Amino acid sequence: MTESLLSKVSPALPDMGRAERHAAEYVRRMPARAIKMNMASPAQACGVSDPTIVRLFRHFGFEAYDGFRTRLVQDLVPTAPLSCEPIRPGDAAAEGVRKTCHNSISAIRRALQDFSIPDVGAAAWIPNTARWIGIVGTGMSEITALDAGHRFGRPGLRYEAIIHTSRQSALAHDIQDDDAIPAFSQSEVTRRPVEPARGARPGAAVVAVAAPNSPPARVSTLRVGITPHEHMKIMTPLASRLKGRPLTSMLTSTLLIANGEEFPDQLPAPDPWITEKP
Repeated sequence: MTESLLSKVSPALPDMGRAERHAAEYVRRMPARAIKMNMASPAQACGVSDPTIVRLFRHFGFEAYDGFRTRLVQDLVPTAPLSCEPIRPGDAAAEGVRKTCHNSISAIRRALQDFSIPDVGAAAWIPNTARWIGIVGTGMSEITALDAGHRFGRPGLRYEAIIHTSRQSALAHDIQDDDAIPAFSQSEVTRRPVEPARGARPGAAVVAVAAPNSPPARVSTLRVGITPHEHMKIMTPLASRLKGRPLTSMLTSTLLIANGEEFPDQLPAPDPWITEKP
């Protein structure tokens, strides 16, 4: 496996000048802070000049600070409960495919650890008894909202997957009693689903499938907590998008079990006129 950038810092310190060494030690001690800074910020934090920071990232073979910072982010990807193998620029295609598969499997395993099974079970009952389901998704969770709609629609539930900002804003005025609003978000800072949640009538249910301390979670009826990936303000791991898929499958299978379906792990086939299949 390729040696991490952080592991290279200590051996390189004797070959650096005083100011450059001071900056490198700061990065080694506080990498989580360094990845959130632009190039000028580490210089100010360390009391060194901008050219010193340039010498630092060039010392490790980077032409720009963004490349240096991106590599730090890759080094900080946690190994537990998520085991992730960073894909490097020099990897062969076969190695990239293998690592992608490994990281995808790991992300799904992490999803099982992140979710509270009782919360998922409680959340599945809400769309099952709803008059209508308005599924809200933001950012990379938009595809999760569309996937949830596809799954909820097959058993015959009335739903709409709402991913456009204007429609989400109008939703606050359209929600009626006995409606359900599942709101999907993997970010800790997303605010877009808050308006529909606050505008919901007392008889409506809002299910936040989001980070526990996120704005949607704070105004929801029920929360299914998703632990966000680290450093998502800078980069989003490809495998992080997989967390929503197992959850929508969990909700759907739990819902079908509650309905007494004979095959709760199977979705009914759509009508032929929808797919234009013979």
